[in-house]
Amino acid sequence: MKAPAKKKGHTHRQVTVRVLGQQGGVPYEVERTFCGECHEILSERPLRRAAA
Repeated sequence: MKAPAKKKGHTHRQVTVRVLGQQGGVPYEVERTFCGECHEILSERPLRRAAA
């Protein structure tokens, strides 16, 4: 039997978007950075409180 091919790692290609999220029931604008290829979230940080 053949051994499974090894997956080569990739360099994350960062994509940054701003989305609305909630923290403790309060709406916040959140900046989320994720990889454009594998869609893994690399970072997420609240920016400010959004208008309700």
